[in-house]
Amino acid sequence: MGIVPLTFAKEIAVDGKKIKIKRQSESGYDVVETELPALVSTTSGINEPRYPQLKGIMAAKKKEIKKYTAVDLGLGADQVGASGAREKVLTVGRPPARQAGKKITDEGEGGKQIADFLAELKII
Repeated sequence: MGIVPLTFAKEIAVDGKKIKIKRQSESGYDVVETELPALVSTTSGINEPRYPQLKGIMAAKKKEIKKYTAVDLGLGADQVGASGAREKVLTVGRPPARQAGKKITDEGEGGKQIADFLAELKII
């Protein structure tokens, strides 16, 4: 795609047309900087979740929930529901049950048995 990838970002800073990330490494932190646009992937530790306080929860209970119809949104009957859908559900059901795997007991020939099994499946 021609976009610079910046991976495993623990911190991100954008300054104009430049982006700088910090990523944790074995020796500490690496700082990587590039021009935008860039593709950035982050680690799970980048975000500290904010939990709602009691005041916010109570205020949310009092908020009005507005309902909109298709007409309110300027949509015709052919744009909503089954007639406006781009996909159609043909069936709904359980996936097939998984079959049991093959158990190999290693008595000195385990590696060969695994290789033969993988060859049988045309994996190797």
